[in-house]
Amino acid sequence: MPAVEELYRKLTNTGELTLEELPDLDLYMDQVLTLFSRQGEEPLLTKTMINNYRKENIIRPLDGKRYTKNHIVQMLLIYHLKGILSIGEIAQVMEECYVSPGYDNALTRVYREFLEQKPLLDEAVKDCFDQFLPESALSDSTDLLAALLGLSRVAQYADKMAKALVEAHFGPEKGAER
Repeated sequence: MPAVEELYRKLTNTGELTLEELPDLDLYMDQVLTLFSRQGEEPLLTKTMINNYRKENIIRPLDGKRYTKNHIVQMLLIYHLKGILSIGEIAQVMEECYVSPGYDNALTRVYREFLEQKPLLDEAVKDCFDQFLPESALSDSTDLLAALLGLSRVAQYADKMAKALVEAHFGPEKGAER
């Protein structure tokens, strides 16, 4: 079994697309898919996903058949949110953002800040792993089970916190207050 440090490096070495890597010219669907493809791995995005996001109005409507840099930023945000949130919850969050003036610039700023925070988030995750997954846990099945339970609890807390934030700030009753 690989060492904890090796597993951690694989986990955090995700090669995020930076804003500078996104083209300033509009792209067709196949070009977007190529941009999101990863060598030898599952694609981050598929044609079906993009079409579903368009149908659900999770990404802003296209002008013709081309996707702007802003559409790509929207898809990147959705990609990161969908690990925890449902498509319906993501739609609630994004719709709220889309009604804000200057939402394109705001979403770009949010994605840039997310990338800037990644080293801090990675370090926090490493600290969590160090606490709940000592190297010795990998050699004994019951110790590994205990470590997995601890990590599962942390993941549950993060999941519940994300959903609670969506409900509190973007939920249906929030719309009734406006």
